[in-house]
Amino acid sequence: MIATQKEKKELQVKKSAHGKGVFAKKNFKQDQTILQIKGKLVTCYEDDNLSEEDRSNTFRFDDEYFLSPKGMLGNYFNHACEPNSKVVKKDNKLFLVAIAPICKGEEIVFDYSTILASDDTWEMECHCDAKTCRGIVKQFRTLPKKLREKYLSLGMVPTHILEN
Repeated sequence: MIATQKEKKELQVKKSAHGKGVFAKKNFKQDQTILQIKGKLVTCYEDDNLSEEDRSNTFRFDDEYFLSPKGMLGNYFNHACEPNSKVVKKDNKLFLVAIAPICKGEEIVFDYSTILASDDTWEMECHCDAKTCRGIVKQFRTLPKKLREKYLSLGMVPTHILEN
């Protein structure tokens, strides 16, 4: 796995309840950037040819591209229906940002629905064990209205997801 020295100091991939996950090696404050999500840009046609595991880990980058973090730290972030981070697109780059304080030792998770646009067909069963677990992860537009409004107020949905 490729990670910068800073990422190695602040984050750790280890066993989680759902395989491997990324855990904080330090405390993160609310609104603090955790890392830039790096990888290879692939078109929707190339995304269809990825293995199911690799495809499940891609991030919607814009209308035409997905970011595949295969081999990078971004490949190990898990979904949760009660996330502690969000994906933000700024200066044509994707970042993971804390939406609440994250304590050292805590797994860093985000809601995959926030990066699934209306034309995305991918979905997955959820086993996050949160009290509010929805049971299935689908497009952002399928979330309950109150949750969509909460996520929008927290800036948790990149503009390209809303526009698509």
